[in-house]
Amino acid sequence: MLDATHLRTLHAVARSGSFASAAKALSLTPSAVSQQMATLERACGTGLFEREARGTRLTHAGERLLVHAESVLAQLSDAERELAAIAGGRGGLLRFGSFPTATAAFGAAAMQLFRSRYPSIATQYADGEPYESLRRLAARELDLALVFELESWPIGSAYDGSLVGLDDECEYVRLFDDPFFLVTSRGHRLAGTGVVRLEELAGEPMLGGPPWEPELRRLCEAAGFEPRFDASCETPDFWSLQALVSAGLGLTVIPALALTSLRADVAVQRLEPAPVRHVSVAIPRHAYRSPAVAAMLDIVRSTSVDLPSRLSGFVDAAAGEDAVPVGR
Repeated sequence: MLDATHLRTLHAVARSGSFASAAKALSLTPSAVSQQMATLERACGTGLFEREARGTRLTHAGERLLVHAESVLAQLSDAERELAAIAGGRGGLLRFGSFPTATAAFGAAAMQLFRSRYPSIATQYADGEPYESLRRLAARELDLALVFELESWPIGSAYDGSLVGLDDECEYVRLFDDPFFLVTSRGHRLAGTGVVRLEELAGEPMLGGPPWEPELRRLCEAAGFEPRFDASCETPDFWSLQALVSAGLGLTVIPALALTSLRADVAVQRLEPAPVRHVSVAIPRHAYRSPAVAAMLDIVRSTSVDLPSRLSGFVDAAAGEDAVPVGR
């Protein structure tokens, strides 16, 4: 009754929000998309779409069908890839995802190493936040991805706090912990102290942003004080936070992976206790795991095995009076 092509078109319409946008994404005409969706509605015996002034919205029936369509399309993708690997014995495609600070620290190097070792395998790289990679993994748009989580922030949470992906849709291979460090201006009273106790931040203006701010709040409250976050200066970008600190607008924390790119006019101190990101490789649960995926997993492990100790060197360099920008 249901055609896989029509389900794929339904998925495109749901993601793009209109027949015209879906047609462009699928290299079809809007008329062809409209005809396919009309056929699908007849097959289902109910309406799947509501037309609005700015596009198309799924009905309840359409939303339920979309859930099943995504599952079917993911399984078909797995079947195609497994059969291609069996038939060809080599070649194929590897789709790898990461998040920005991991890309800068070791993800890009891992991709380059994979390409040099396996030139016959095509590769695609997608950089994004963990929740975006989780969504792409569930849709089989990625084969594996570097992700992170915090105690107070699951992988599938978007930066507006909404849950956009389920952590249990993937299996995780833990790589290392990525602790946060305190960043101050060069002239601040805490600069150059080496190690700062969390309770020393009481009363200090703090600059934050998702997803680590809730975890720092939790740790501060456990230490007996309420942190003073400036709600007028929020950003998830660590380079922007360094600029705000340099301008004297407050203090912030950044993870070790972000220490590969530091401003010369800020100082970095160890913070105890500090928020910690748990970095892992995510792989879709129950998906076919090709030899290319296994090879990439080995490369990611090898390129990150001594990363925490190497990042400690950036902290030591940044703590010195003559520290210079690292990794620009």
